[in-house]
Amino acid sequence: MYLIGIDLGTTGVKAVVFTEDGQAAAIGYEAYRQEAVKGKRELRAEALWESCGRVLAAAMGKCPPQEEGALCVSSFGEGFVCLDEKGREISPVMLLTDDRGQAEFDRMLLGLDAGQIARVTGLKPHHSYSLSKILYLKEHHPEIYKDTRHILLMGDYLYHKLGGEYVTDHSMASRTMLYDVHRKRWDPGLLAAAGVKEELFSRPVQGGTVVGQVLPEMARRLSLPRKTLLVMGGHDQPVAAVASRGKKVYTMCSMGTSECITPILKEPLAEEQILSWGHPNEPFMEAGVYNTLAYNVTSGLLSEWAAKVFAARECQEGRPAYQILEQEMPQAPTKIMVLPYLHGSGTPYLDADARLSLLGMDETARRGDIYRAILEGLCMDQRLNIEKLGRDRLERAGLLVTGGASRSRAWLQIKADVLDLPIHRLECAQAGALGCAILCAAAAGIYPSIKEAAGAMVQVGETVEPRREESCFYQEKYAVYQTLYETCRKVNAYAAGNL
Repeated sequence: MYLIGIDLGTTGVKAVVFTEDGQAAAIGYEAYRQEAVKGKRELRAEALWESCGRVLAAAMGKCPPQEEGALCVSSFGEGFVCLDEKGREISPVMLLTDDRGQAEFDRMLLGLDAGQIARVTGLKPHHSYSLSKILYLKEHHPEIYKDTRHILLMGDYLYHKLGGEYVTDHSMASRTMLYDVHRKRWDPGLLAAAGVKEELFSRPVQGGTVVGQVLPEMARRLSLPRKTLLVMGGHDQPVAAVASRGKKVYTMCSMGTSECITPILKEPLAEEQILSWGHPNEPFMEAGVYNTLAYNVTSGLLSEWAAKVFAARECQEGRPAYQILEQEMPQAPTKIMVLPYLHGSGTPYLDADARLSLLGMDETARRGDIYRAILEGLCMDQRLNIEKLGRDRLERAGLLVTGGASRSRAWLQIKADVLDLPIHRLECAQAGALGCAILCAAAAGIYPSIKEAAGAMVQVGETVEPRREESCFYQEKYAVYQTLYETCRKVNAYAAGNL
C-alpha cells in the first residue's frame, strides 16, 4: 500500500509517496505565487489546488501502479476559502500575517472576556487567526459573504476536492478562534458574537481517522491507486510532530519558512500562560492529548533575505548564497544583537509591528559576521520562547529538527549552543509528509498505533551537542537579548507606520 502525504505550505506544496517502512519512493513539489503588499498576504485557492494536482500526479507517475493507497493532508493554519452554492471559490486565502481584519476584530472583542476566550479556544485573542479575516470579509465584501455556503480551511478544501466531503480536524479548527478545543465543537458563544453560522464550517473529526475515499474520477486523473483511503491529517506542526513520538521521544522543531517548536503537553496550559505569551493549547493527533506552538513566522525567510541582500552576486550566478555566507562566518559567537522579525513576530509577543533590528555593529563587521548574528538572533528568539514556556515542557532527549534549514550544520551547532540542548536531525527532510504517512499507516491498520508506526518508519540521523564554552557565552548574550524587544519596540512601531 502506498502512503501518500500532502504537505501544504504558504509558499508551495509537496506530495511524497512513502512505502510501509517509511522510505520516500517519490516526491513532487511546486511553489506558488503569494501576493504580498503592505498589510496584505494572500493566495488563490484555485492555483493552490492546481499545484496540488500537478505534484500528486508527478509523484505518482514515478511509482509502479498499486491497487491500494492511503492519503493524508498536512496544512498551514488560519487561511480559508469561501465556496458558493455551486462549490466555486469566491474569496482569496488570507494568510496568518495578513493584517486585514484588525479593526473589526478589536470591535468584536469589546465586552468579551479574554480569559474566557483563552479557556475555550486555547488561544490568546489575536487578529492573526481566521476569525479576524472572516469579520473583514463580512464588513468589506458583504457580497462575497452573502453568497458563502462553506468556509473551508485549506486542509478541508483539499479533502473536499479529493473526496467530496466537508471535514476538518480539531487542530485545524482550533486555528479559527471559534472552536472549543476541550469539548471539540464549534463554540456557540463566539459564533454568536461574530454573527457567523455554524453550518458554514466543516464537521470536525479526530486526526488520524479514515474520513472517506478519493473519488474514482479524481483517482484516475491524479494517477492515484484505485482504492485510496482519505485519512484526516491536520495543522502542519502537530502532524510533523507525530514523527517525534517513536521509540525515543523528542520535541519536534520544524525549520522552514517559519520555525516552530511543538512540545506535546502532559496537561493543557493554564489560561494565564496563554494570555501572557500566546502559546496555545492545540488538540494533537492523539485523542485527549494537546500540543503547543512556539514559533517565529519569518525564520527561513530571514535567512533567505540575508543571502539575497549580502550575497546578491552569488545569487545571480546561481550559487547557494547561504553557503557562501556560512563559509565567511566567524567561528566564535558574535556580540551583534539581532531582533529577528521581518514582518511581525510569532510567540511570545504576537506583535505585527515587530521588525528586523541589528544593533552593536562597528566598521569591522563583515557580511559573515552579520549572517552569523542573524542565525544567533533566530536561536535566541526560540530560547526566549522556551524560557517563557518552561524547559520542563521539552523532552529530555532534546529537539528533533526537520525542514530545509536543518540541513545547515552550522545553524544546528549555533542552535545547540544557544539553547544548551542536544539537536537531532530527522533523516527524512519531509517531516510534514512523513507525519501524514505515519497517520495513514496507523489508520490503515499496517501498525497498531501511531507510536508503533512512528517507531518503525522514523530514522534519526546526526546529533549535534552543545559546547560548554559557547553555551556560557550565549548565556550572557541572552541576558541582554531579553531586553532587545522593548528597546526597539517604539522604533519598530514607527517603522511599521503605527506610531
